[in-house]
Amino acid sequence: MTEAYHANTARQLDLFKSRAPKKPYCASDLDWGVKIRPLASAINHKYIQANGPTHKYWMVFDIDRPSAAYDWEDMGAPEPTIITVNPRNGHAHLFYGLEVSVRTTSDARGAPLRFAGAVECALRALLWADAGYCGLIAKNPLHSHWKTTVSGRGYYDLTELSEWLD
Repeated sequence: MTEAYHANTARQLDLFKSRAPKKPYCASDLDWGVKIRPLASAINHKYIQANGPTHKYWMVFDIDRPSAAYDWEDMGAPEPTIITVNPRNGHAHLFYGLEVSVRTTSDARGAPLRFAGAVECALRALLWADAGYCGLIAKNPLHSHWKTTVSGRGYYDLTELSEWLD
């Protein structure tokens, strides 16, 4: 791999960490439940909360099939910003980073929330992602247990993502 690739990967993962909640839910084994921990501790766990309670920076999709890391291309979907793959079965979480976060609190404007919801729903359908996955806890791309790939593509605005969708 080139030095530029490694620099881009480090930059993207640093941005993931900087956008993470200060005290995210996290776990190393989901059978034991999740706990709230300071970010410095949470990043050492296999699963982490990607978005905080007030803003959505990431659209995260759960794809439970062995070819999950590559299917997006065959389905005509945009390139994910980060792909985190389970090395045992190939199942993955696809992260689409948003250039501008969407405010998700009760005082947020309705139109951006509805637009983000429509884009997320359509992208989930295009990817054949798990419709029952709520996106609260994701495979932590900073954890060495997962095979993590970072694209050179970067981040999307909602309008750009919507152009890929019906």
